Amino acid sequence: MTSCRGILIAGVTNRARTLMAEGFLRSMTGGQVFIASGGLFPYGLVHPLAVKAMAEVGIDISTLISSSLEFARRKSRTYDVYISVDASYANRRADRHQRSHKVAEFEDDDGRELYGDPMLAMAMPSHWAVARDAADARQRWNIWSPRDPTIFYENSTRKFQDHLYEGEPLFMRLEISAMRADVKVSERWEVGEVSEPFAMEREDQQLKRFRHARARLATESVRLLRYLEEYYGERMLVSDSCLKASEIVSRGLT
Repeated sequence: MTSCRGILIAGVTNRARTLMAEGFLRSMTGGQVFIASGGLFPYGLVHPLAVKAMAEVGIDISTLISSSLEFARRKSRTYDVYISVDASYANRRADRHQRSHKVAEFEDDDGRELYGDPMLAMAMPSHWAVARDAADARQRWNIWSPRDPTIFYENSTRKFQDHLYEGEPLFMRLEISAMRADVKVSERWEVGEVSEPFAMEREDQQLKRFRHARARLATESVRLLRYLEEYYGERMLVSDSCLKASEIVSRGLT
């Protein structure tokens, strides 16, 4: 075992890309590092094309389970490495999982309820906050009401229009995720979305996107482990045969 206390891979659904990255890191480290992955909205099932794409390079991820970030966090009290896998901001598509009506609860919510969508939060006479712990940061929205004592004062003009005024526009703040607060290494891997097929897209075309994502994840995994070797002064990249297999398979399919 190494001095690294673990690697946590975070994503949206923990259905494809994060599990593929977990498979690569498990194979490359030879079980010397504790590795787990989780999603903000876990899907429950591993994508079959992800299993097929990884099987082409000799890695079996069919036994992995899609889990939530909180469940992955409970597997180990502390992680040294936090990896966020998501599409680039320019290429990100509207995700139906982001519009979930389920109330999300977090440990560091300061005692206030947090909602996945600010428009779904119940109206309150005082100020209320809405937040969602994404893979990268916590997005918090604040709405201020004239009834809030922190902004109300005796000569406030808001007092005279209180019966007409219900609040101000949303104010958003980005805060670092609590899961990243204690880590030593934090990275964001930009890998295009693959789990949802495009309109009129055939299965072989979607599989091709999985293979591109696989090549990207393999390269990033090797780069990360080499960096961690320098950071800890220990050997962590036990085998890169899966990277070589991925390169060979990719060349054969192009």
